[in-house]
Amino acid sequence: MLASLLGAPAQAHESPVTLQLKWRHQFQFAGYYMAEHLGFYRERGIEVRFREAGPETDVVAAVVSGEAEFGVAASELLLAAQYAPVVALAPIFQHSPYVLLTLDGTADLATLAGEPVMLDRGAAEIRALLLKIGVPAEALSIRGYQDGVAALLAGEVAAIAAYSTTEPYWLRRAGAAPRMFSARDHGIDLYGDMLFTRKALLRDHPDLVRDFVAASLAGWKAALRDPEQAIALILADYNTQGLDAAFYRFEAAETRRLIQPEVIEIGHVNPGRWRHIAEVYAGLGMLPETVSLDGFVYDPGPIDIAPRVVLALIAALLIAALLGLLSWRVHSLNQRLRREIVQRESDHRRLAESEALHRLLTENSGDVIWMLDIDRWRFDYVSPSVQRLRGFSPEEVMSVPIDASLTTESAARLRQQLLEGAMRVAAGDHEGLFALTEIEQPCKGGGSVQTEVVTSLLIDGSGRPSKVLGITRDITVRKALEAKLRIRAAAIEAAADAIIITDVEGYLLYANPAFTRQTGYRLELGRRLHSRVLKSGRHDSHFYAEMWQTILAGRVWRGELVNRRRDGEFYEEEMTISPVANERGEIERFIAIKRDISVQRAMERALRTANQRLRENLDEISELQQELAEQAVRDPLTGLYNRRHLDDALARELARMRREASTLVVLMADIDHFKRINDGWGHPVGDGVLRSLAATLRDHFREFDLICRYGGEEFLVVLPGTDLEQGLARAESVRRYFAAQRIALGEQREQITISIGLAVFPLHATDQMALIAQADAALYRAKHAGRDRVMVADPEVEPEGLVG
Repeated sequence: MLASLLGAPAQAHESPVTLQLKWRHQFQFAGYYMAEHLGFYRERGIEVRFREAGPETDVVAAVVSGEAEFGVAASELLLAAQYAPVVALAPIFQHSPYVLLTLDGTADLATLAGEPVMLDRGAAEIRALLLKIGVPAEALSIRGYQDGVAALLAGEVAAIAAYSTTEPYWLRRAGAAPRMFSARDHGIDLYGDMLFTRKALLRDHPDLVRDFVAASLAGWKAALRDPEQAIALILADYNTQGLDAAFYRFEAAETRRLIQPEVIEIGHVNPGRWRHIAEVYAGLGMLPETVSLDGFVYDPGPIDIAPRVVLALIAALLIAALLGLLSWRVHSLNQRLRREIVQRESDHRRLAESEALHRLLTENSGDVIWMLDIDRWRFDYVSPSVQRLRGFSPEEVMSVPIDASLTTESAARLRQQLLEGAMRVAAGDHEGLFALTEIEQPCKGGGSVQTEVVTSLLIDGSGRPSKVLGITRDITVRKALEAKLRIRAAAIEAAADAIIITDVEGYLLYANPAFTRQTGYRLELGRRLHSRVLKSGRHDSHFYAEMWQTILAGRVWRGELVNRRRDGEFYEEEMTISPVANERGEIERFIAIKRDISVQRAMERALRTANQRLRENLDEISELQQELAEQAVRDPLTGLYNRRHLDDALARELARMRREASTLVVLMADIDHFKRINDGWGHPVGDGVLRSLAATLRDHFREFDLICRYGGEEFLVVLPGTDLEQGLARAESVRRYFAAQRIALGEQREQITISIGLAVFPLHATDQMALIAQADAALYRAKHAGRDRVMVADPEVEPEGLVG
């Protein structure tokens, strides 16, 4: 019955397996470290070893030869697939981090012909970039990759192939201003890090491949969700290069930009994207015209729910059945969560499948689409249309701070607008996320262009605005036409929006029929109607003063306000007021376009309310799941950790003691004559004795000491950083204290004693099972020596079995 509820255990795979990294340990592989650290691999019965690479490591050869079961490679894996039996499992980086770095302000890569360039063996896309712009490999003086940053700073080479996640950091720390050239800016948009394996492994062990991919992707989600935890893990266990936290934070931020987890599900494979990559290579003569992708792109089959989720749900059902602590509400919420997860996965798939279309629209839009990093005050991305607008290439715009792309006044206004938006968001006003403004931008050939910019603040995981998504549109022609067509366009009475023209005092000179339908007011001959009749009283005098100050200064005012119709009903309105000046520059008219947005705003408020309720429900589910996870590692009788938690925690402590060259003490405690207590007084009394000992142990040891109920009347205590003398003193203290108590046995109180066996790492044993066995043997000898005593392990004495 119990087995049917729990289900089959995780399948134990061939172990261990090796993951061949494409470089040395750093945040580039943080997802795999987190998958191992958080137990995602262990949950699926996989033991993983990580293998670093160097400049001469052939990752594909290592996997194909069997030196490793899995590997991490770039998009050139497709080139290797023409001669090696490999399978692309899951792309981690949606965009390649490979860039070409220079320091001399090079604007045209063609000038690199004949210059020394340092390329590593994994820089196929950089070679493709150079070939595409007319610089074939034979036109370069290519050097092998070694100490690239130092060589570039020393002027020994003109350019180096680099990772945008790594080398720019060191160059900027050295005070240099690197220039980055990306193949992506020239239509060569390749995947970055790709998890892969050999076909034979997929054929013979499909379950292993499926489980390894699932656990790895779960680790990547955890690493991006909590990069600080991942950085701390790397610093503690994988910092073979001796790098600092500042470097890993830079790498983590750039890695997130390349993975794009907010847009595309991590690991999502788009076969059309691989076809595009194949066409790029073919167009450059690096692949045949027709390349088959059959068997190259991994098809995992139907989406399966992660084992952790399944186990959590099963555990919830088991505990509900045994303890009666969960209600129908928990079941209902979990079912809703699963439906939402399925729906969200479906949404992510649709988003990923439309990525190519979105990129096509972005790259070919007449408007300039850009992404700004607020912290660096530099562009992360600028679409190619900027060259038509201002004459500068995307690379030139991205290589300098944004101030260089704006006039002084426009730069100050944009900074102020973004600051105000961030302050509004921090105050809970999410309308501050979006803004619309007009700015002036200088052109390469001289002069400037008037543009309209729509900005959207993007919020990071900590709730802080970190990026700005913007769309810039050339409004030069529109501005010229507006001066000629303002009065004429305002006379279009068929407009759906209300349009009015007022004098400088606010009295209506014209109102179209839509105004009458919207407000109930109409202009009547001989009667002056002032725009203040629409005031609702919902806005203070400062609001209207600011509006009038804007339009009287000759600037357009745009905003939303609440007005009142003639029948007294309130409505929400989106309004634009444009001042109209005469030939002398004097303002003599205002044109207002008014749109009733009451229904739209009501729907938005309802949607926000629904979203808030959904978030609250998800928070409640998360709290319940955390509670279930805690119960799974606790003994229900004593509240101490159980043996399952001990197995994992003791292994971690032993690993830490090895790293720190420290000692650790294990105490095995057992209640003397406990069987007599159970037989003579009954199990409820025996349970009380067990709880008394548990309370004594909790009171006598440190917070970070590990105390667990090992089984029956046996308790095990782990004391990290403790030597033999200290452990013996603390064991004796607990023994004496417990023996001095009088514990209730029915109507009377009796003395009950305990025996303790003590073993020290690494004095008595160096692995987990042997250390516990030594403590257990010492306990046995304490029992046979008369009980109520502490005995230290003696590896020379063989254990014979315990008595109660």
